[in-house]
Amino acid sequence: MKRLIILLVLIISCLGVYAQASFDLVQFSDSTKYGWADWRDRKDYRNDLLARQKLLHIYEMEAQSIRSNVVKSAIIPGWGQFSTKHYTRGQAILGAELILFGTSLYFYDKSMDYYRKYEAATQIDDIDSYYKKAQGPYQYAVIFLGLGMIIWSYNLFDVVQSTEAYNETVWDRIYKEFYDSGIQIGVDGIGIRF
Repeated sequence: MKRLIILLVLIISCLGVYAQASFDLVQFSDSTKYGWADWRDRKDYRNDLLARQKLLHIYEMEAQSIRSNVVKSAIIPGWGQFSTKHYTRGQAILGAELILFGTSLYFYDKSMDYYRKYEAATQIDDIDSYYKKAQGPYQYAVIFLGLGMIIWSYNLFDVVQSTEAYNETVWDRIYKEFYDSGIQIGVDGIGIRF
C-alpha cells in the first residue's frame, strides 16, 4: 500500500514538472490578446482601472447595506425606505401598518371585553350571547393582523428593491461626476480637460 501511494505521488509530481516545462512565456506576455497595441494602451488601461478603483472606494462609503435596511424595516416598517430616500413608499407602508395593526388591536380588545363578560356570566343566555359577541371581533382582529403581516412581508421585499435602486443611483452619480467633471485623477497626477 505504501508503494502505491509513493508511486501516485511520484506520478503527480512528474506531471506538475511537465506542465511547468510546457509553459509558453511568449504567449503569456503577448499583450495583443487583451486588445492593447502597445505599452501606451496598457498604461491607459491601468490608469482607467486605478480611477475605477478609487470610484469604487467612494461608492462603498456612500452605498447602503441591504442587510441593515432590512433589519431597520423589520423593526419599524418603512424605516429602510426612509433611509433610501423613498419617502412616499415609507410613509405608505408605515401608515398601512399602523392602521392595520391598530384596527387589529381594537377588535382584539373589543373581543376580550366580551370574553371577560362571558367568563363572568352566570346565566346560560348571557354566556351564549357574550361568547357569540366575542367571536366576531376576534375574527376581524385575526384578519387585520394577517393583512398587516402581508404588508410587513412586502415591506421587507420592497426595502431590498429600494436599496438596490438607491445604490445604483449613487454609482451613476459618482461615475457621472467623475467622468463629466473634466478632472481626471491618475497615476501621473491630476489632469484637466477643457
